Order: sequence, then C-alpha cells, then structure tokens
Amino acid sequence: MSGKNTFPSPPPPPPHLGPKERRSPLVLGGVIFGFSPLLFSLVASIFVDDALNESTAIGSTPLLMIFTLPIGLVIFIVGFTNGARNKANRNR
Repeated sequence: MSGKNTFPSPPPPPPHLGPKERRSPLVLGGVIFGFSPLLFSLVASIFVDDALNESTAIGSTPLLMIFTLPIGLVIFIVGFTNGARNKANRNR
C-alpha cells in the first residue's frame, strides 16, 4: 500500500503535571468570618434606607468586628500554616 490514504498518528499525550494544589478552606473561611459583620451591613443597606446609622440595630453590627476580626485572623493563620506545612511535606 502507498502512504496516500493513511491517517496521521495521534499527537503524544500531554505531560503529567502532578496533583492539583488545593488551598485550605480555612483561609477563605477566616477572611469571610472576620469581615462578615461588615458584609452583612453592606448587604442590608441595599434593602434598608438607614442601615449604616449606628443608632439602629443593623448599623451597630460593624462593631461586632471587634470580636470577629481577631477570631478570623487566627483561623486564617491556622489555615495558612497548615497549607504551607502540607506543601512542604509534598516537596520532600
């Protein structure tokens, strides 16, 4: 047979890049938890006219960040260090 009617060979498979790296959900969870009172107030201001006034119940929710920011920071640091430790263990 001549080579006129033959199909070309398929391309080689792509190289294996290894497992996909995943971030710890604690990092994003800590950030969301830390800023959740502010996010709640901003979303509530869409529906309520005077939502950011501190004399209202919704307007005082950003003051809760006194508690949620430190806790969210701790959660963020724990998630970040766990992710760094897991990445270092994979590189061994």
